[in-house]
Amino acid sequence: MNANDISIRKMNHTDYEVMSKWLSTTEVLEFYGDVHSPFSLEQVKEKYEPRVNGDVPVVPFIVDLNREPIAFMQYYKLNTKQFKDNTYHPSDHVYGIDQFIGEPHLFNKGIGTIMVRKFIDYIGEHTNADIIILDPNISNVRAIKCYEKCGFRKVKKMNDGCHWLMEIKISA
Repeated sequence: MNANDISIRKMNHTDYEVMSKWLSTTEVLEFYGDVHSPFSLEQVKEKYEPRVNGDVPVVPFIVDLNREPIAFMQYYKLNTKQFKDNTYHPSDHVYGIDQFIGEPHLFNKGIGTIMVRKFIDYIGEHTNADIIILDPNISNVRAIKCYEKCGFRKVKKMNDGCHWLMEIKISA
């Protein structure tokens, strides 16, 4: 897989239909949602339109492979409550990220590693982030391996031991 074939762009209003498709896929919902509750187009709009419009502090992106949408990513700055839960200091600029590949036939092809590395670079260039965190389910071995390849390290188990808190420090 060539990194030049993969690009990340801000999500827009024309992306709701593909998000609805992805969020109705068992392989995606296994770790990003609930396999028993696929998202309708209306539910996708309700959840993601405020993000696309900039009304909430979560910034959504779509990953394209050769200009075709294949994945979702988002980032957000941690709030004070999240600092206490995750043992970060309020003077740290900590950003969380979430992502998934929406096309299961593209799993295990190195795409996740490329898109996460590009997203780390993007966040480093466009925010004041010191640290980026994520919290994969401990059973999501594929994602954890991807994140470790990108430089994330396991910090601690959280949510009753169901998720890893993983972090990467961004150098200035």
